[in-house]
Amino acid sequence: MLRRTGFTLIELLVVISIIALLIGILLPALGMARKTARQMQSSTQVRGIHNALVTFAQGNKSYYPGLNSDGALEAGGLYAPPHNYERLLLAGFFPGEYAISPVDVKATWTSGTVSTQNFSYSMLSIQQTAEQAEWQDTINTDAIVLSDRGIGTSHVTALSVWTGDPSEGWRGSVGWNDNHVSFEPARDSPTTAYGSDPVNDNDHLFGDNHPDLGDAFMVYGGPGPAIGDVLAAD
Repeated sequence: MLRRTGFTLIELLVVISIIALLIGILLPALGMARKTARQMQSSTQVRGIHNALVTFAQGNKSYYPGLNSDGALEAGGLYAPPHNYERLLLAGFFPGEYAISPVDVKATWTSGTVSTQNFSYSMLSIQQTAEQAEWQDTINTDAIVLSDRGIGTSHVTALSVWTGDPSEGWRGSVGWNDNHVSFEPARDSPTTAYGSDPVNDNDHLFGDNHPDLGDAFMVYGGPGPAIGDVLAAD
């Protein structure tokens, strides 16, 4: 009597079905794990850039790049994250790839002039007194100094590199001045406070809440439909 050593067609189909079912269950979980890992990496990079700001400030009377040791705006420091990144990168405070989000497509800076093609994270605008007061090592738990950049045609329709559908809005990593980092689900979700003027409280990350432009917001300032350009012109 011959002993059967192979699979029947039905057995093979059952095995294939089970494998397909397992793949269907595991793929979403793997995708979520990958997304969470990227969010953690982004938050680590934001914290690292803030560490660089603090280290820079130790040799600049507590002020971050863009302000001189007297707390006044440097030439090019107005609405100018490229200027501020250039000061940090040229001095070797962190490598070029550290300024690029794990979900963004940018050119890694190695030398020369820094442009918006070399970094992913927006910085606090420092054109107003309140922002200048926080653009230093204040350890303010309610002041945001860095965030994932905003993209889109205006602050009203703000998107980020983490979102592609306008219905999703903006979400991303946010770095606070006490060096903690949060991953915020929307541009208006953080509760903020800058300086002692209440007009600067509870600001949207990329929006002007107040008609006098006295509020604080993140500026990217990239070419084309970038939120930094829109806000700088408001």
